[in-house]
Amino acid sequence: MKVSVEKLPSSEAVLEVDVTWDEMEKASDKAYRKLVQKVDVQGFRRGKAPRAMLERKLGREYIYQEGLDDLITEAYRNTLKEHDLTPITQPKLDAPIFEMGQPYHFSLTVPIITPVELPDYKSMHFDREEVDVTSEEVDKEIESLRTRVAEWNVVERPAAIGDRVTVDLKLTSGDQQISDLKDNPFELTDERNGLFTGMDEHIVGMQAGESKNFSTTIPADYSNEKLAGKEANYAVTLHKVEEKQLPELDDAFAEKVSDGQCATVEDLSKVLSDNILENKKRRVREELREKVVSSIIEQSTFNLHPLLIDEEIEDMMHQFSHMLEQQRLSMDQYLMMTRKTAEEYREELRPEAENRVKRQLVLEEVARQENVTVDPEEIEALFNFYAQAGQALPRSDEQIRALALSYRREKTLTRLVELTTDPDPEAVSEEEEAEEAVVENAQVAAQEGAAAAEEAKEDVGAATPREENGQAAQTVE
Repeated sequence: MKVSVEKLPSSEAVLEVDVTWDEMEKASDKAYRKLVQKVDVQGFRRGKAPRAMLERKLGREYIYQEGLDDLITEAYRNTLKEHDLTPITQPKLDAPIFEMGQPYHFSLTVPIITPVELPDYKSMHFDREEVDVTSEEVDKEIESLRTRVAEWNVVERPAAIGDRVTVDLKLTSGDQQISDLKDNPFELTDERNGLFTGMDEHIVGMQAGESKNFSTTIPADYSNEKLAGKEANYAVTLHKVEEKQLPELDDAFAEKVSDGQCATVEDLSKVLSDNILENKKRRVREELREKVVSSIIEQSTFNLHPLLIDEEIEDMMHQFSHMLEQQRLSMDQYLMMTRKTAEEYREELRPEAENRVKRQLVLEEVARQENVTVDPEEIEALFNFYAQAGQALPRSDEQIRALALSYRREKTLTRLVELTTDPDPEAVSEEEEAEEAVVENAQVAAQEGAAAAEEAKEDVGAATPREENGQAAQTVE
């Protein structure tokens, strides 16, 4: 067969294939030998019928067509391999009806991944940010711990910022009821954002048994566009005011909040300081990785077929749907709550999907150039790592491939940082950093899914205090 390949600017490849009649004859012979093993012909054992008898049963053209189909498949597979083409989806076949005794021509048009053109990333250089911990940061963390274990005492006075109040609260906007909460506790704050912005200042000064009606304006940047900027009308009845009683900052407190790991406040401060420092280092490492890969993406040249982005959007929707299921929501319910169509949601995802595709192509090309590989032993270690983190994964072929791909990209990111920065004196091994990044990404994705589900519930007003607040004792957002 004679095959020519033309790569189009549209990120498609056109395969033009010419087949001689002799090749058609040979292909039909192969087709006969294959078919005679599968088709029963009266008077002959399976596999023993002469070709003429098989042609009488199936038709001569049928056998030639079977051979031609095999030729098309063979030409397609061999051309992909020979020209290093990566198809995005099945090709479009233009195959006219063949004529006996005549040469044959067919063409295949296939959307392909066009390799990204990378900049000279090895010449790039990025500085590592130095981090430290201040005493103020440690003190803030200690105060957060004191707040976490604080006791709440009922007081007979008007409510003030910092108090916890228990209320019945009905929130409407126009004819729409947003929330109807009963005996709902939350803390008063002067830094509230989101749907309930401006509510606290009206509750300050109220006493137990008092009711009040007031109005606020929902922020213009609120996530639900149908409510953003609208007037919000409140009907509030206050049942109880509680004052926060912080524990004494002493060694007993240090031992309690550390589950006996710290005997003194000094020990607790040291542990908190180390934790803050480690979190800062982790954040700086992640920001550096993102800065490096983002800079390479910005300086790379892409030729993206729209199907790549469409498939990424579908993957994102599929993943998000699973996260919603964990929150006992379906995608249809989420779309109804956010008042969006599936197509509107897809279009919202398109910019992020495009960036994800570019990121994947960049990392795959860098991995190829830097010969970054993943060994079976590394995948086994990663399965064990997930299990130890409490996120055991099924060992299916699909899961192994997905894990290997994700791990290879994380190793590539680590390699890029090594190539574009000065050595990190506290760096862990490439494998350890990649393992940690893969698991962290999974945890972040799960948290984002949970947050999105809670936001959807908030958008329509949850039916119960727990659904509205997340936790009854926490601030309503």
